[in-house]
Amino acid sequence: MFIRFILWLIIFYLAYRLIKNWISQPPPKREVKGKPKNKPLDLSDADVEDAKFRELHDESKREPKG
Repeated sequence: MFIRFILWLIIFYLAYRLIKNWISQPPPKREVKGKPKNKPLDLSDADVEDAKFRELHDESKREPKG
């Protein structure tokens, strides 16, 4: 008897949630007004250089000098 009551409560709760979501209005669409703060970069391929890297060696792996 108690289990049947719990099952009915679950069914009514799920039906309530479905009907509530079905009837409720969708959230309003938000418009962003104003200008973006970040200006686009005006770069060409000639303005871009490749970075030069050098290897860093771990001091703990080196053998002690001397």
